[in-house]
Amino acid sequence: MSNPPNPKDGFRKAVFPKATIEETNQQWQRWEMRDFSAPRKPKMPAFKMEPLPPAAESTPAAIAQAELEQLRENAQMQGYQHGLQQGEKQGYDAGFQQGLNEGRSQGLQQAQTEQQPVLDHWRQLAQEFQHSLQAMDNVIAARLMQMALTAAKQIIGQSPVCDASAVLQQIQHLINQEPLFSGNLQLRVNPQDLPIIQQQLGVQLEQQGWRLLADTQLHRGGCKISAEGGELDASIATRWQELCKLAAPELPL
Repeated sequence: MSNPPNPKDGFRKAVFPKATIEETNQQWQRWEMRDFSAPRKPKMPAFKMEPLPPAAESTPAAIAQAELEQLRENAQMQGYQHGLQQGEKQGYDAGFQQGLNEGRSQGLQQAQTEQQPVLDHWRQLAQEFQHSLQAMDNVIAARLMQMALTAAKQIIGQSPVCDASAVLQQIQHLINQEPLFSGNLQLRVNPQDLPIIQQQLGVQLEQQGWRLLADTQLHRGGCKISAEGGELDASIATRWQELCKLAAPELPL
């Protein structure tokens, strides 16, 4: 190891190597003023390393906690799947019932639409048949009335009226005929016809020796003549039976 220089020895002149002109030109640079108007480039933030979390220790408590979390996640997933299935089933059932109801309604409407022309046709036929029955009833009633009037005219000698004129004409016709019976003559009529016959033919009957009597078994418009030699039945019922026998002799009365 060398000893330090002694101050008494004086200072030594330092010798520096001389630089060449080319080296001096390369080291020297011209200084220029900075342009502060130009935008400054953003300064990139320094990247900072985040410290890594410490590794979890594999302790029994940590393992149990992890298993508990796994079980909870599994239970949640199972509950979600079960709820999803139940929701799908309920939605399917509701949609099926709604579709069934709508299908039935549309089917009924379509059936009614298709059957409506048939129903209208049968309704029209029923109305026409009812009209035919009514017309037939009117025709039958008119024919029966005509037959009854014709039969009554044949029985009493004229068209029936609601008074005693028919029986008056009948009795007058019997009086004017030659005497059919002799002896005690009796003329029986309906009690309602008795007053008018008494008023119109009473004197003539008395002159002929006829006795006028009321008989409740006789219908209005008919009469009976009885004498010692026989009886003449000119009642409505008897004439009707005789007319029916002539019209249909094979039918029992």
